[in-house]
Amino acid sequence: MKIIKIIISMVLCLHLMGCEDFLEVDTPKDQIDRQMIFSDDRMAVAAVSNIYTQLRSGGFLAGNRVGAGYLFGCYTDELEVVNPQLSSHRSFYENAVLSTNTAVKDLWTAGYQQVFAVNSILEGLEGSSAVSADIKNQLKGEALAIRAVIHLYLVQTFGSVPYIKTTDYNLNRVVAKDPVNVVMKNVIDDLLNAENLLTVNYPSVEKVRINQTVVKAFLARACLYAGDWQNAEGYAAEVIAVNNNMEPVSSRFLKDSKSALWQLKPETDGKNTAEAIEYIFQTLPAPQSKIATTLLGVFETDDLRKKSWLKFVGDDGLNVCAYKYKIIGNSSPSQEYSVILRIEEMFLIVAECAAERSDWDTFNTIINKVRNSAGLSDLNLQNKQEAVNAVLQERRLEFFCEFGHRFYDLKRRNRLEALKVVKNNWQSHYDLLPLPESELLLNQNLLPQNTGY
Repeated sequence: MKIIKIIISMVLCLHLMGCEDFLEVDTPKDQIDRQMIFSDDRMAVAAVSNIYTQLRSGGFLAGNRVGAGYLFGCYTDELEVVNPQLSSHRSFYENAVLSTNTAVKDLWTAGYQQVFAVNSILEGLEGSSAVSADIKNQLKGEALAIRAVIHLYLVQTFGSVPYIKTTDYNLNRVVAKDPVNVVMKNVIDDLLNAENLLTVNYPSVEKVRINQTVVKAFLARACLYAGDWQNAEGYAAEVIAVNNNMEPVSSRFLKDSKSALWQLKPETDGKNTAEAIEYIFQTLPAPQSKIATTLLGVFETDDLRKKSWLKFVGDDGLNVCAYKYKIIGNSSPSQEYSVILRIEEMFLIVAECAAERSDWDTFNTIINKVRNSAGLSDLNLQNKQEAVNAVLQERRLEFFCEFGHRFYDLKRRNRLEALKVVKNNWQSHYDLLPLPESELLLNQNLLPQNTGY
């Protein structure tokens, strides 16, 4: 255990020295011997394990207020910010995001720092003859998948962005943006390469590292975002063939959840999730935010998700917190891990794609599996528009406050204008965040700024 901690510290130092900011770093020095880090299997695994630690602590997949779940919950119609003090998440709530906003820069910087760390891993593995072939393939597959996932969030959030595949400072400091379709192709290519390197077996006892099934699930999502219905449905169906178990709603976010495909583990044994700390409040007034009343009104009366995933505080029925994760602080042992990817998404991808090709038997069968798991009655739809609306409704209720699903769903369906109902100042260019001003000043090749900013 001691050597693992030492190697994690070494990789973290390399990460910090080599990528304090995406385009603001000097040429990496030789303070850390990469050959030492990749001198045997155990040390290489420790280096990759540190990447998962980075994902949990910052960037799009963080469960705290700097992650996509919280920020885009405020940005759309999931959360109502009640704390009047100026904050990054309040600027998201008020749709007053600027290129100088701290949260915007943090999403960008954390994303590319994580990409830098992944590329460092890939380069280290490529140059190593000491890591065994099976372990090298496993770690390379995980790294490629993580690189793809980070870029998927970056491109869906910022539009045209650089797809970074090297740690070479001289190249990265003058890199230009790639068009969205090019970034998406690179995302899918990295995922396909990862799929070929990985197996269905998890490389860890728990579902806290990426396997082939996780990669296929992200392929399904990437194809869905690209409007490739055939491949989205195909990959989602492959995932369901491996794991078709939907955990009961009440236990869907426990660490042993059968629904979970990929989770991030707390940094130490006994801790639980940042999500519980950020979303739950016990007394009034709510310290930061509460569930928006418009979201409350969407739930059907008997929906088990309303009963299990919302906590009403006080007697007026209006002060409600997200309650998917229920344990604040420590327990012995840890009981909840952050669920990054789960099987319900795959069912709803299949249903949406079936609706696109008017396969009503498949659509109704699949969407009703999700509805029935939430205690709701069957639908029987035969109209494409009604069916797509039903899928988006289920996704809204199933994935609220989870990594920006609501924003990305409305965006890909060109329905963000629907937010005007609750966002009086909503404008069409809010479909993208601004590029951080500090990055544009460092690298003119990132210009132009996104429209409207």
